Amino acid sequence: MKNMKFSLYLNDYETEKLFSYLRWLFVFIASILFYVPPFSLNLSTNKAIFPYLLVTGVLYMLIAQIALLKAREDKKTLHIVLKVGILFDYIALIWLMALSDGIHSPLYPISILFVMHSTIYWRTKGALISLSAFSLSYIGMGMITENLSQFHHAFTLFFNLFFLWIIGLFGALIMLRERSHFVQKEAYHHLVHRDYLSGLFNHRSFQEKFRRKLESNNHFFLLLGDIDDFKKVNDEYGHLIGDEVIKSVGEILLALTEEYDAEPYRYGGEEFALLMPKMTEETLKQFLSDLYLRIKNVNTASISMSFGLACSNESNEPEKLISLADQRLYIAKKSGKKRVYLSSDEVFIPECERVDKKALYS
Repeated sequence: MKNMKFSLYLNDYETEKLFSYLRWLFVFIASILFYVPPFSLNLSTNKAIFPYLLVTGVLYMLIAQIALLKAREDKKTLHIVLKVGILFDYIALIWLMALSDGIHSPLYPISILFVMHSTIYWRTKGALISLSAFSLSYIGMGMITENLSQFHHAFTLFFNLFFLWIIGLFGALIMLRERSHFVQKEAYHHLVHRDYLSGLFNHRSFQEKFRRKLESNNHFFLLLGDIDDFKKVNDEYGHLIGDEVIKSVGEILLALTEEYDAEPYRYGGEEFALLMPKMTEETLKQFLSDLYLRIKNVNTASISMSFGLACSNESNEPEKLISLADQRLYIAKKSGKKRVYLSSDEVFIPECERVDKKALYS
């Protein structure tokens, strides 16, 4: 059975997605307070203006949801979405409270979330700016809508602000500690699971993911390969160029596998492993052709690669499946290199290598 994992450590994208869901929840709650008895009958609300806020809020949240989907891998766009989201939350909160009994609004506790939201992305500066901005607006709201010379209005205003600052600052302190721990955790995970030279996940990560995929019973391909005659590259060009070659191959595999929804790993030394979804023979050969074409265009040094392919339906034992791919890699090497020995016992020689062979004998 698959283990369910739950964690409160969220990255910026996941955190913003959570806040986007919370906005929908608060729109729903506000609509109940404004329109559903007995809430609407016992609360002082401005029902004439609320529909404008409601429509504006719904339109913004729909746009924000679409922007979030597009911003998942684009950090620049994500930062814009985050900043606009915090500004919108501030405007919507003040507007909503102004329409629901001002400084006595039952929606006042939402201000804590606004402060937390700002703290997540702007740290201590965000906490102080958000607390100050809300406090000024809240005091201004009280001066416009209430007679602050009356004790119960003044008491409500200053008592609420006092506790907002206390809870906000302590909450910000706790959140900053948690975010710092999250960053350290991510850095540690990166060091443990990433290969610093190629930029790919390392052998340990491969073994963990490989076993999980076998346990899931979903068919996939295992492609195991290495750089042909890599020792000659080091001997002829030096180890620094050899390192650049490893880095170049890592970049090629990372870019290409994103297009085909595959996962590349540095298996060790000049060896690489790819976990690929089960695909048609035509798609597989197109992937391999694209791969060899990019390898041929590496300008650091002239290199080639050989691969052996195994399919998960050949064995559910990790060691045996890796052994099958390794044996086929060995056959590819022995039969001339620059090729792939497939699980169907067919040898795939890319077109770009065939052209070279023809030119050699012409």
